[in-house]
Amino acid sequence: MTFDRRALFALPALAALGAPLLIAPEAEAVAAQAGTARGSLCAPGEVVVFQCGIGRKTVSVCGSRTPAPYAQYRFGRPGNVELAYPNRSEGGLSYARAMYSGGGELQIRFRNGGLDYVVYSRTVRTGFGADGRNNPQFSDGVTVRRGNRVISNRACTTEISGDGQPEDFMPEGTLLEL
Repeated sequence: MTFDRRALFALPALAALGAPLLIAPEAEAVAAQAGTARGSLCAPGEVVVFQCGIGRKTVSVCGSRTPAPYAQYRFGRPGNVELAYPNRSEGGLSYARAMYSGGGELQIRFRNGGLDYVVYSRTVRTGFGADGRNNPQFSDGVTVRRGNRVISNRACTTEISGDGQPEDFMPEGTLLEL
């Protein structure tokens, strides 16, 4: 499925780069299967909540309702997931939305090892065209912060996609100003 940016409020984003890569122990089995569903890092039976390419690697947020709803962030390549967070026994991912005049923002975030990871999808009005319609600017990617300092901010280099809604797999949280 190709993500329609006009559906920003229906689909979130999550990703991170430039930080220590840690795989949660319970995630190793899922990570080994990752990449077998729809070209993402999600395993068969999981729902792709968010996915995009960042350079030669992929960011995916995968959700499942079995045995209870959970979501997991994954970064790497199919067959070689470098970061999977959290494991099923931890909480951690949350989503937040903000409405802007002519746009909005959706974030999926978590904290790991003193770093805040934020996957974002944002639409901002940049003005109006001659026809009077909104001229939107789109940005999607992953930001990693330590405190108020941005360590990494990487834009998606492919279209974003996903089939699931964050509220089906994670609690609502607060928006982080980027």
